[in-house]
Amino acid sequence: MPRPALRLRSFAVKLASVALIFAVVPVLLYLQLETVENQRNALMLRLAQEQGKLVGEALFPLLEQFSPRNADRIDPAVKRLAEGGMSVKVLFRPAPATGARTFLLVASAPETGPQQARAAMDRLVDSGVLAHLAASCEGRAPLAVRLAGAQEGAELLTYLAPHATRLGCWVVLTAQPTGTLPEQVIGRPYWQSPDVQVAASIYLLMAVLVLSILTDAWGNLRRFQAVARSVIRGESKVSFATGNRVPELAETAAELDSMVATLKRSERLLRQAAEENAHALKAPLAVISQSLEPLGRAVPAGNARALRALELIGRSVERLDGLVSTIRRTDETIAALIDLPRRRVEASTLLNRLGRGYIRMAAERSIGLDIAVAAGLQVSGRDEMLEVIAENLLDNALDFSPPGGQVAMRLREEEGMALLRVQDNGPGVAEDELERIFERHVSRRSAGQGGDVEHYGLGLWIVRRNAEAMGGRAWAVNAPEGGLEVSVALPLSD
Repeated sequence: MPRPALRLRSFAVKLASVALIFAVVPVLLYLQLETVENQRNALMLRLAQEQGKLVGEALFPLLEQFSPRNADRIDPAVKRLAEGGMSVKVLFRPAPATGARTFLLVASAPETGPQQARAAMDRLVDSGVLAHLAASCEGRAPLAVRLAGAQEGAELLTYLAPHATRLGCWVVLTAQPTGTLPEQVIGRPYWQSPDVQVAASIYLLMAVLVLSILTDAWGNLRRFQAVARSVIRGESKVSFATGNRVPELAETAAELDSMVATLKRSERLLRQAAEENAHALKAPLAVISQSLEPLGRAVPAGNARALRALELIGRSVERLDGLVSTIRRTDETIAALIDLPRRRVEASTLLNRLGRGYIRMAAERSIGLDIAVAAGLQVSGRDEMLEVIAENLLDNALDFSPPGGQVAMRLREEEGMALLRVQDNGPGVAEDELERIFERHVSRRSAGQGGDVEHYGLGLWIVRRNAEAMGGRAWAVNAPEGGLEVSVALPLSD
C-alpha cells in the first residue's frame, strides 16, 4: 500500500483531523450566527428608534401649543404613548437657562411620583445625556445609551428628540427596558448570551468526550505496542492485560496474552521435539556406522558386490546423519521465528570480525574478498542469527565464484535500516528463479560447486527466515556486471 494512503489511515492523523474540525466548526458557526444576530439586533434597534420617533412626532404639536392652561394635557398623552412597556420622558429647559441641571422633567411614564421622577433625572445626569443636550439643543439624534436604575433595573435609551420653541427647548426621550431587547443591543457581546453559552458548553462536552475516546484508544494501542516490543525483547512479566486501560479491550488484551503464552509454549515444544528427534535418530545411525567397520573386515577382499553394498550403506548413513542435523537446524530456526528475544547487536563489529575470518578461506580458493563495513551500526536481534545470515551469504558467494573471481560484502545505513549486501561474479540466477532460491530444499549448485559437502538448499531459506525474525527482509537480484547480489535489510537498534 502506498505511504500516502497509510498516512491517511493513521490514527494520529485522524485524531488531529477530528480535533481540527472540533476547533474550526464552532468558530465558523459562531461567525455566521453572530452576523445574523447583529443584523436582527440592528433591525430591532431601528424599530425601537422608529417607535421613539413616532412618539416624538406625536408630542411635538402639543408641545408647540404649550401654555399653563393646557399643561395638564401632556401627562395623559405621555402615558398613553408609553403603553406596551416603552418609557417616555418629556424634558423642558427655559430659553434663558443653560447647563444640564436646568432641564425640568415635565412628564414621565411609567414613573409616577416625585421620588421616581427625581431618580430618573439623576440617571440622565449620570449618563451624560443632559450634558450633551445642554451643549446643543438642535437636531434629532437616535441614541443607544444604557441607563442603570437602582431599583427599577436597567433600560436602553433608544431615541432622543430635541425641539426648540420660543419658550425654550423641549426634549422627548424614549427608552426600552433591557429585558425586552437582545443582549447585544444593551452592550453585551454575542458570546455572552445564555443561548450561546449553553450551546458552547454542550459542544465542548461532546468534543471532550469524542476526543477522550479517540485519545484513550490511541493511548491503549501505544501501550499494546510497548508490551509487544517487550515481548519481542524477551522481557518477562509483561502483559497486555496489565497495560490495558480501556474496559472494552480487556477481552482483546486477555486473548493477546493467551496467544503469546501459546506461542512461547509452542516454541519450547518445537525445540524439545527437534532435540529429542535428533537424539533418537542419531543413536541408531551411530550404531549402524560402528557396525559397518567389523562387517567390512569380515567381507573377503574379492567380494566386490558385498564391499560395494557396505560402501553404499556407509554413504547413506552419512547422508542420513547430515539430514538429521539439517532438520534439527530447520526446526530450531522455525522455533526462533516464534519466540525471538531481540537485543542490541554490534553489527559492524561482528561482520568485520567474521569477514576477516573468511579472507583466508577465499584466498585458498583463489578468490578475492572485498569487505566494506560502515562503523558503528547496531541492529536489533540476536548475534548468532546475524552471524548465520552472513556465513550463509559468504558461503554461497564463495561456492559460486570461479577461481580468480571476486566477492564483495558491504554494510551501510540506508533509509533507517542496516543494509547488508553480498555479491559474487558467478553465473547468477534466472529472473524467474530469484524468489524460488529462498525456498526450502532449493539448490542450484552444479557438480563441483561447494566442494565435497552435500547441500540441502537451506542456506538462503535460513537467511530470509532469520532476517524476517529480526524484523527485516531479504531479496536477490542479478548484478549488472554479472553474478548474484543478495541483500538483507535489518532494522537499526533504538
